[in-house]
Amino acid sequence: MVQKSTKKFQKKHLKRTIDQRKHVQAYKKKIAKGGKRKPSAEEEYYGDEAQRAKRQRPSRSEQALGDGTNAKDFFAGGVQDNVEEALAGVNKKRRPVKAKDDDDDDGVADFTSFLDQDDQDLLNEENASEESDNDEVDGVADEEILEGSDDEDGDVPPGKNGKKTDDDREELTRKDIAQWKKSLTENKSLRALKQVAVAFRAAVYVGKAESEAMTFKYTITDPAVYNDIVMLALTQFPEVLNHHIPVITSSAGRRTVATTNKKYQQLTPLLKSLSASLLRILSDLNDPKTVSAVLTATEKLLPYFASFRRYVKQFIRAVVDIWSTAPDESTRLMAWVVIRSAAESGDKGMLELCMKTSYAGMIKNCRQTSIHTIPLINFMKNTAATLYALNREVSYQTAFDYIRQLAIHLRNSVVHKSKDSYKTVYNWQYIHSLDFWRRVLSLHCDTAKELKEGKESALRPLIYPLVQVILGTMRLVPAAQYFPLRFTLFRSLIDLSRHADVYIPLLPTMTELLTSTTVTRPGKPSTLRPFDFEHNIRANAAYLGTRIYQTGVCEQIIDCIIEFYGLYAKHISFPELVVPCVITLKRYARKKDRLSTATAEKGGKKGKKRENIKFHKQLLEVVEKLELNSKFVQDRRKNVEFSPANHEQVNQFLKDVPWEKTPLGQYLKIQREVKEERLRILRASMENDGEQQETQEDDVMDEVEDDDNDDEDDSE
Repeated sequence: MVQKSTKKFQKKHLKRTIDQRKHVQAYKKKIAKGGKRKPSAEEEYYGDEAQRAKRQRPSRSEQALGDGTNAKDFFAGGVQDNVEEALAGVNKKRRPVKAKDDDDDDGVADFTSFLDQDDQDLLNEENASEESDNDEVDGVADEEILEGSDDEDGDVPPGKNGKKTDDDREELTRKDIAQWKKSLTENKSLRALKQVAVAFRAAVYVGKAESEAMTFKYTITDPAVYNDIVMLALTQFPEVLNHHIPVITSSAGRRTVATTNKKYQQLTPLLKSLSASLLRILSDLNDPKTVSAVLTATEKLLPYFASFRRYVKQFIRAVVDIWSTAPDESTRLMAWVVIRSAAESGDKGMLELCMKTSYAGMIKNCRQTSIHTIPLINFMKNTAATLYALNREVSYQTAFDYIRQLAIHLRNSVVHKSKDSYKTVYNWQYIHSLDFWRRVLSLHCDTAKELKEGKESALRPLIYPLVQVILGTMRLVPAAQYFPLRFTLFRSLIDLSRHADVYIPLLPTMTELLTSTTVTRPGKPSTLRPFDFEHNIRANAAYLGTRIYQTGVCEQIIDCIIEFYGLYAKHISFPELVVPCVITLKRYARKKDRLSTATAEKGGKKGKKRENIKFHKQLLEVVEKLELNSKFVQDRRKNVEFSPANHEQVNQFLKDVPWEKTPLGQYLKIQREVKEERLRILRASMENDGEQQETQEDDVMDEVEDDDNDDEDDSE
């Protein structure tokens, strides 16, 4: 007797199961006969069933969160709370982490490998896609492109009577190109367009070793001919294609073409060949003008290539590589125009691709950070952050995933017992990632922008988790070696607080440094130059314990404190806000004064090693300015007639007073000018040293070449 479950399966699932098995069998037969797509080594080893099971397994990010735990639950308690809970479970006898003193590559691990663990599409350009990499994009023969060339324009395709070479290829001449150009400009000839596509394909592979295994209709030996055919293709393809298949722009700004158009279907081989040729020539070019010309033409042709998803992915990656590495500023800007245009005119999938690829390109090229590379890194951050204004849904999901990923790396660096686990977090790539998402939130959660749009930003809920991750990163390793990292993240949070109008309790992260031995103990004399806190997150061992490093740390503490309270110089709650800071700084100054006096009274050599008197005076000066500004606000709010519950009136308090006119604002303005002048001198000194080093390296290379030439002359 047939069971009820069997009948139910036969009724609902049997047909689908049989069809699926037939599909798998047909696919295997195709592979056995040498089909386009070959199974990967992993598929051959494990089989299809294992691959399906692998796809059903949770990702490493989900495994790191634990069973039954989602990202929202993880963020609900704050990263800092999770860090403390994790530390409570670690063996209490474990020794504290000590940063190594080696200076090679700043002693940090490559963040790329850690990001790659959770998102295989993030940084691995050779990642296998749904279509196999063995399926060549440009696997279109010239005959297939030229098929159906007898169109209605009646032109005779030039080149048929050209000179034959030894391999039966026709020599392309400038006369041929002139005839094509005339047909394209006057008649918009598709037949001439196909001939140009074939010639352009041959030009792209000129001088390439792999071209010997490919067949081309034309051969090019004259540089002038090469230049003419390339420029003709770049200028005429967008115009002629738009004439026959117009680009449709929707009200939302998305550009599309009618793929059901008969001409589009006929031109599909041409478009495939053209897309591959543009991608190939883009990766081979070095001249900025030519690269910009290719980018301009391809940006206009993107709607025609939208259905070639694999090509679009490769093209966006190539453009992002130019955007993140090109030495020429105009080329980088043009590359960004193309990325922005692709994100605006494409669908949600295209936008997500642009977001992830640009983020990956930024992470790849920010590992080495110096005074010379920081402008390019800031350019990448600022431009990539603008993409997150195009779609609220895609922006929130993408930002949420990556911020969660950063939080997972932070937690793993705490719970793992390896002494080098902190290097996953304490490196430039991770710090730039945090700063990038801070810029995204600062840009799109700006209160002025939200007020203008009349609604709250969709990214505002991500402020809390990002702040928790940054605070946890700042306190992960309290060693003096990583004080520069703490100052960098502190300023990042100040900027977020300024734009998003959120209060972040940052005072404890600075005042706890007052108990560090770097500040409390007298520094050793040193002839080192002032430490550059702007372009470093880790101090070399030579600076630790020196007076020059101590002075720099003290200046950074003062600067961070006044920058933080400068945000609220006009706020009605300023007098209450500064009370903890005033008490802490006064208590510290009095304590150190007593210790200095007691040490001096003992006489002898110890009496000469007095405390950092200059730092104490600066702290008292800060206290004075805070109290003066507090009195200024108190005098102004004596006349208010509204309660703290009236938020509208609270926000309007002192709106008519310029920020620079407050006592703290005046003091902070002067300090910023002094700091900027000091940084300018430091940058000039570092740039001069860099130029001298390059000159010395060039002289050494010249000497080596001269020695090699002398050796060759002697041998002759």
